[in-house]
Amino acid sequence: MGIKEAEEATGISRQNIRFYERQGLLHPARNKNNSYREYTEEDILRLKEIRLLRKLGMPVEEIRRLLDGETQLQPALAEQERRLEAEAEKLKACCRFCRKIHESSLKEMDVDQYLNQMEEEEKKGAVFAKFIEDYKNVTISEARRSFDFKPDTMCMTPEEFTMELCKYAEQNHLDLVITKEGLLPEFTIYGIEYTASRSFGRFGATVHCVMKHPEDYMPPEMSEKRYKRIRRICQICNLCLLPVIFICMILAGEGIWLPLVLCLPAAVVYIGVQIWWVQKKNDKYRDS
Repeated sequence: MGIKEAEEATGISRQNIRFYERQGLLHPARNKNNSYREYTEEDILRLKEIRLLRKLGMPVEEIRRLLDGETQLQPALAEQERRLEAEAEKLKACCRFCRKIHESSLKEMDVDQYLNQMEEEEKKGAVFAKFIEDYKNVTISEARRSFDFKPDTMCMTPEEFTMELCKYAEQNHLDLVITKEGLLPEFTIYGIEYTASRSFGRFGATVHCVMKHPEDYMPPEMSEKRYKRIRRICQICNLCLLPVIFICMILAGEGIWLPLVLCLPAAVVYIGVQIWWVQKKNDKYRDS
């Protein structure tokens, strides 16, 4: 079909169709007789995919990488979700700032004062947001380094072990590839190498999976020094949380309630965030 029919079939204007072609998202064949573009059903499907992803706000370059197989759908969607969340936070900040402007006309407004105030808030917010983002990435990275799960069998043979690993991957939507079978199997998840082992307890077997080269894996765009620093903060928070709550409860028993009142909401928020990040880690695997 020609470009007019492609426009009607996809709901995309011919100007945008040509733009996507120039950007390398689409490569229609040309009619040998008149050199007009001819769009196949595969081209139409690709245009519809592009339209869907653009409606989600995904950048053209990211769509190109996805269509060319340089990234997978779930990592691309996870990254776009991160972009949208960042944009939503920015819009919320703009809304809050709008409510701070009380003048009735532009002539009454002290523009310099508001610009300075806005820049100060942006600086503070950027530093805090950067730390939160890095803290989240380090937490997810640590969760990737090792994980455990309870198999349905005792994994007494290499075949059982392989079956349980594949079952775990299927349940958690992971791209797991077995590279070495055995009772100490090796496998990859999105290209990251792991080894697995078993331990046995009162409630059956537990499979332990550990990254083979954790020193080579760090969140992108984060220096090793900053990673170690934030990792240390994570460890301190995890170690100190329960003792602090325990001390606060002792003080509460003595009639001093204020520390407990201040500590518990913070602890609830902290635990909630940790649980949420761990639940999200399987989706974040796809960012690799």
